[in-house]
Amino acid sequence: MVDPIDPTGAVAELYRVVGSDQELSKTLEDVVALTKRRITGADEVSITLVRHENAHTVAATGPLAVHLDELQYEQGFGPCLDAGRLNEKQHIEDATVEARWPAYVRKARRQGMRSSLSVPLPVESYLVGALNVYSVTPHAFDTKTVRLSGALAAHITAALTHAESSKGHRDRVANLELALESQAVINQAKGIVMVQQKCSADAAFGLLRKLSMDNNIRLYDLAASLVASASNHPVR
Repeated sequence: MVDPIDPTGAVAELYRVVGSDQELSKTLEDVVALTKRRITGADEVSITLVRHENAHTVAATGPLAVHLDELQYEQGFGPCLDAGRLNEKQHIEDATVEARWPAYVRKARRQGMRSSLSVPLPVESYLVGALNVYSVTPHAFDTKTVRLSGALAAHITAALTHAESSKGHRDRVANLELALESQAVINQAKGIVMVQQKCSADAAFGLLRKLSMDNNIRLYDLAASLVASASNHPVR
């Protein structure tokens, strides 16, 4: 039987999960399930991401974790938010004597939370977060557990960074394709105007731009309308 707090076994399992070829949302759901199974004392686990100051829970093992996260979002502060913003682990050892975040801790105690551990996930300058581990037992997380959570968080951060980089690349490709398609339609419209007005390409573009400004219509929309009218086929 594998020791549940054995860093080598846990990290190896996490590495297989984050390296699998599946949707990011499914990967994150597998990550929180793995963390709950591997972290001794964990009753619920979640991942918080804060993008441009907007926080949300992207994966959780159950409704208690989501509710505890959302209590912090409503307050605007709490261990998961501070972990992400300050890039520091936030450990509540016993909620009954915790002096930090009094409003949040008071509400969290009513939900049954007695200890928690939030480990930072510094993905990008505009995207940070935390791996949150909650327990209904005080002093649930010992030194080994805290160390293991840090190792898991490091690999989760790497996976999120890679996913964010890939998303950025896909967005750039999509924007480039859109720009090329738009330019193609505008060039077609210029050709139509050149034939109709018997003018140069520059003059045709000037006429299109003036019509666009005078009628408060985007240049692309004007060009698409002209091409559709001339060809009797709608422009995608």
